[in-house]
Amino acid sequence: MNSFFRVTLCLLVILGVVGQPGATFAAGNTTNYGFWRDVAKQGTVEAWRLMGSKPAEVIVLTNAGYAVVQGSSTEGCIDGLSQATGATIGKANLLEAHSSRENPLWFLVFDKDTGNSVYCEVNSQAVPANLGNGKPVGLIATDRLFSKISAANIDAKTILANPTAWNDQVKAKVFNGKEFALVTLANVAAAGAPYDFVKAALYHDHLCPGVNSGYLIANYLDKQLPLRSADEKYYIISTPVWCKEDALQTLLNTTPGKSGMAILPLDNNGKERLIPEAQNLAGIYIRWNSKTQTGDGLVLSFDFSQANAISGIDNSKGFPWESKLKMDLFLLDYYDKPEVFVNIIKNFALAPGEKPESYAALGTNVLEKLGLIK
Repeated sequence: MNSFFRVTLCLLVILGVVGQPGATFAAGNTTNYGFWRDVAKQGTVEAWRLMGSKPAEVIVLTNAGYAVVQGSSTEGCIDGLSQATGATIGKANLLEAHSSRENPLWFLVFDKDTGNSVYCEVNSQAVPANLGNGKPVGLIATDRLFSKISAANIDAKTILANPTAWNDQVKAKVFNGKEFALVTLANVAAAGAPYDFVKAALYHDHLCPGVNSGYLIANYLDKQLPLRSADEKYYIISTPVWCKEDALQTLLNTTPGKSGMAILPLDNNGKERLIPEAQNLAGIYIRWNSKTQTGDGLVLSFDFSQANAISGIDNSKGFPWESKLKMDLFLLDYYDKPEVFVNIIKNFALAPGEKPESYAALGTNVLEKLGLIK
């Protein structure tokens, strides 16, 4: 070994930056990890108490890893939940819901067989400001450690059979305002939805028909405009914008930051100017080959009225969350039949010298360019 590197390594060992041969190097604060692991375990013990026993099959939802509490990251909670419940990411029953780092840390345990669930939300004020020197979690009483612990049956069939009773729970904020999010995510995961779809819903932090539409559009592209080589990728011009974009970014990796998507909001005046064939416009999708510098694309529509007609769901009746939950479950049966709701408004090819970004460039009206304006 070079003498300079030998001396440098010795110094790093002395300073504790690099461990001795055979030692484990732990990134981050291990005290924080143990604290959050034990927080999850402590909450799970309370969940089993409220449920009467540990369920045979559970789904666990959490925003651990996203939430930051007292300056501490919370990913250790994920291991604690896995150890206490047996749920794992690989078994698709330990699900990480996207959230802001400022949001409270929470988790929900859902019994697949009965629909019973327990929601726990951590009281950030009870968390030591310096976990390295703070009290161990075992010394913090459960009723102080958690600002909210609540039990509820969230089985979709049970809820829809008596929507008024569940709406009372929604008004009472039994899950601190996350009632719709947790009901939809838990039930669709329990129904065996494709994992890539569940991941899209988790990124959106709840499931609504808009996320479903994005999944169906992605499946339609697989059939009608598939990528044929590693040189090809999608470029999406999102107009009008709705929840579908979060699904498309997750499924197709078409994020704006990687030049995969341009966001062009379309207000009511713009929608009124669309040609009749484009009234259900759902975006512009370009297949671009970076090697040959060529591209073609589709202008697509999504027909929510068709979904309502086939399902018999009336959005004007019932509670606001009710029709959305029904539609989420209804569309599960159509993931391999996206053409029922997705249609082609127009096929087009990029002219020589054009690039996908030129369709969304400043000063370019892509709707006029593609003949979609009256």
